[in-house]
Amino acid sequence: MARRTKADAEGTRAAILDAAESLFYQHGVSQTTLAKIAQQANVTRGAIYWHFENKADLFNAMLERVRLPFQHLLADINKDETSDPFTQIRQLMINCLRLVANSEQHHRVLTIVFHRCEYIDELNPVVTKQDELDTRAIAVLEQAFNRAEQAGLLREDVCPRLAALSLHMYIGGIISHFLLKPLHCDLSSDAPALVDTMLLGLKKPAS
Repeated sequence: MARRTKADAEGTRAAILDAAESLFYQHGVSQTTLAKIAQQANVTRGAIYWHFENKADLFNAMLERVRLPFQHLLADINKDETSDPFTQIRQLMINCLRLVANSEQHHRVLTIVFHRCEYIDELNPVVTKQDELDTRAIAVLEQAFNRAEQAGLLREDVCPRLAALSLHMYIGGIISHFLLKPLHCDLSSDAPALVDTMLLGLKKPAS
């Protein structure tokens, strides 16, 4: 029997993740078993357990494939502390919305997270991981709004923490609604106006 190469193993892992993504999207997470994923990927259940500890581990690996671009976007926002923080925040949010609008994979995976995932005990580790990512995103935004406050750009009656929470929830709401009803707006084209609507309420009016 020929030895499996690293490329073979990576191909099998990718096929399993593709199958899981497709089935989770079509049927929901709780209704999708590892046996169904194995059948869809044309592998044995043993092959799944070779790559993933359980369904929660598989689910988390599926999320990681789309988290990376978001993480890169977040990582960029506070690299240049000399730029206008509101301009940086605006561009970050527009890029995030456009990524969801223009990537079929992001659309599928985020639909699973927002609308096809019953947060049952089996997936608690995934919920914890998602909470960690949300916390990090809010912390990054809060840091940027802190710079805005120091520069006298943030409304005086809004603290950086509240601004970060508000924006995070607002963008999350837009994404959730778009995933359910993508024809309600052209998210890619409308992203700047949607972001500006929120930021207008956070930015200190010009004197």
